[in-house]
Amino acid sequence: MADDGLNVVRVLFQNIEDGDRLKFVAQSNISDTGGGARDLRFRPETEFLPFFKKMFSGRRIQRRKSKGVSSEIEVLTDKVVWNEGGKEVSATMEIWPSTNARPNECRIARISSFGLDGLIQNDPKGGKSVFMMFQQQDGTIRLHFTTETSLKVDNWDPTIKKFAADWLSEGTKAAFLDLKSKERYPHV
Repeated sequence: MADDGLNVVRVLFQNIEDGDRLKFVAQSNISDTGGGARDLRFRPETEFLPFFKKMFSGRRIQRRKSKGVSSEIEVLTDKVVWNEGGKEVSATMEIWPSTNARPNECRIARISSFGLDGLIQNDPKGGKSVFMMFQQQDGTIRLHFTTETSLKVDNWDPTIKKFAADWLSEGTKAAFLDLKSKERYPHV
């Protein structure tokens, strides 16, 4: 591959379950498969937050109150882009650290504000719907939706395709692969 800044250096996967689909339209969860409205959650935070810190270059300090105690937290921010109807769209995404109510669980905040719900794909063979986030060598972060079937049979980069197959067979909700440092979760 050419070294033109477009090469993928990091990739994140997350299964989009029924409860997660509702998050994309800011509705509360109706089952035990996804959590509350608006945020996509990643655990364990001890694995995912360091990965997000490599991807997201922006930082801001946010005050929050928990159980009557005010504290300052670091929120990760960066521009993300995606294709919608043949056009490139962008917005600023935030990654928030865990809360007392949800320890060891970081999150993409307010996923519903991006209007991505129409991009979620249903797997033609009944497999999983998958949210992906890629970071290119030039720092660009791209969002993409695909399916388990596509990850298994379509023309993906062989390293990403193998990792996706390992992740899907492992059965964890989310996964990441850092092609620069060779770090991965799950550690398959």
